[in-house]
Amino acid sequence: MTTLIKLSELIPETFHDLWRWTRDQDVLHIVAKGGRGSGKSSDISHIIVQLIMRYAVNAVCIRKIDNTLATSVFEQIKWAINEQQVSHLFSYKTSPMEITYVPRGNKIVFRGAQNPERLKSLKDSKFPFAIGWIEEEAEFKTEDEVTVITNSLLRGELPKGLFYKFFHSYNPPKRKQHWLNKKYGVSHHPRNTKVHHSTYMDNPYISKEFISEAKSTKEKNELRYRWEYLGEAIGSGIVPFDNLTIRNITDEEIAAFDNYRNGVDYGYATDPLAFVKWHYDKKRNTIYAVDELYGVKISNRQFAKWLHENNYQSDRIAAESAEPKSNAELRSEHGIKHLYPVKKGPDSVEYGEEWLNDLTEIVIDPKRTPNIAKEFETIDYKTDRDGNPLPRLEDKHNHTIDATRYAFEEDMRGKDVVKIFKGGL
Repeated sequence: MTTLIKLSELIPETFHDLWRWTRDQDVLHIVAKGGRGSGKSSDISHIIVQLIMRYAVNAVCIRKIDNTLATSVFEQIKWAINEQQVSHLFSYKTSPMEITYVPRGNKIVFRGAQNPERLKSLKDSKFPFAIGWIEEEAEFKTEDEVTVITNSLLRGELPKGLFYKFFHSYNPPKRKQHWLNKKYGVSHHPRNTKVHHSTYMDNPYISKEFISEAKSTKEKNELRYRWEYLGEAIGSGIVPFDNLTIRNITDEEIAAFDNYRNGVDYGYATDPLAFVKWHYDKKRNTIYAVDELYGVKISNRQFAKWLHENNYQSDRIAAESAEPKSNAELRSEHGIKHLYPVKKGPDSVEYGEEWLNDLTEIVIDPKRTPNIAKEFETIDYKTDRDGNPLPRLEDKHNHTIDATRYAFEEDMRGKDVVKIFKGGL
């Protein structure tokens, strides 16, 4: 007989959202990230055990390496079963590792992902594999590795009343530009994805010894504490844009904007083209992201068509000077008459970044301009061999930031930038 318990009695209130999202048919991916000792893996284990008892589906628990399964997710699921006092309803195998819900026959299996192709062979004649858990996801070097896994499980329509659900759990890597931080550590996510962040302070079962260790680490090394125990992607330890405000920009605000700056950074091969449109409130020394175009393999013709469709074709647009052919083609063949190249001198990048940092506020609405938001939120300073930050941002995943520097080039030149932009326009 199935034992249905109240998970609210087992998992802390902070994690009740995870269970609510599990029952939301519109949510496919549930992401639990955070610092050490937060209890996220324990609570996911509780949820998966309940799903297996409630629904006629199989689950697969995944780690990057096979030999980490036995002492991590396998034991974690067994622990949850014991905590729920339903051990008599499950049977266990260790080779291969499987836990079967005896009353129905569906099961939880455990797989390593050194070869993601192996997961494609997961089949069961009675029950579909509809529940997935990728534990310690930061072990995966690229997003593509994980995409292969999720796509392998998303095969075919499920019978009525069943659903797919993927759990992702990890401690955020230190680098802000790690693919996980760029995907889930930002303010805007796809509608089918929910992200939960937790720390050891959300775990009422954490030991006094653990709390003592955390406090000791905080006293000795604040940055290490923020990374390991608070789950912050601290990067170099210095926030490049501490004047960044991520919030909703209302239609009423947009209607009042009238001082626009536009910039474009052309794409190369797999690099995206990035066009940005900002409003500049000089009185408040604040800029607002208004619109964007962002993507790979966008031709000059497609870019010009988009500008015409949005009635931007007559606006002044600052463009990088390294693409004179594109600039000339857009002006002469596509009617973008007021596009002009930005001539950059020595230290222009550093100066532009300093100018942006000196603003009172950089306001970005992640729903209106998700790519601008992602780049400004995840960019970090370059570091030397010893990990010390250098006075320059990393030169990757910064296309909208470059386009923004171009857009405000004339404003920057108004502040003694003769030495930066030599020769003018």
